[in-house]
Amino acid sequence: MSGRYLVIEGNDGTGKSTQVAMLAAYLQRRGHEVVVVEEPGSDDPDRSTPIANELRQLIKNGQLVRAPEINVMLFSLARRELWRDKIQPALQRGAVVLSGRNYLSTIAYQGYGEGVAEAEIIRLTRLCTAERYMQPDATVILTAPESLRRQRIGQRGQLGYVDAFESRTQQFQNVVNQAYQAIAAAYQIPLVSAVGPAEQVQQKILAKIGQQVVL
Repeated sequence: MSGRYLVIEGNDGTGKSTQVAMLAAYLQRRGHEVVVVEEPGSDDPDRSTPIANELRQLIKNGQLVRAPEINVMLFSLARRELWRDKIQPALQRGAVVLSGRNYLSTIAYQGYGEGVAEAEIIRLTRLCTAERYMQPDATVILTAPESLRRQRIGQRGQLGYVDAFESRTQQFQNVVNQAYQAIAAAYQIPLVSAVGPAEQVQQKILAKIGQQVVL
């Protein structure tokens, strides 16, 4: 596959969506075809599939009590949809694929946060995707102080339902923050501070991506 697969990771409220949009615009100005995907899905047909979006509705609904293992399975099924219908075809035709999350989020939230074994998360991800999905060409993890994260989440407006993960306790959020630090060290992924103007954060991201892949 001649395309490039780039991932911007991090806890909720670290500015992933903003940075993905800015990076997409930057790459388009340089003449690349850019495909943006949203994990685990969205209501935008260009970035998701109908099935992935339905799975997202289940995943994000905090009023549906379920076991952590069910969350892992739901995420894995959504990834299968996005991999087969969006990511893989785009890479095969040479496009740059940008994603605000990938399976590292599940390791952070369901692994470290909910206690599912990392090996099981990786097994199910491989079963539903491919090795190409497991190894993006470049990945960065955004970090932000808790006060800034909460401020950004609050600015999104009132949700029509209880978000399954943003609504978790502060203790859970702290575990996820620590999880991303551990994941960065274990997978040798650069951390990028999301503090400061978005343009400055973008420059730091471009620098880290440039150390991993030529675009």
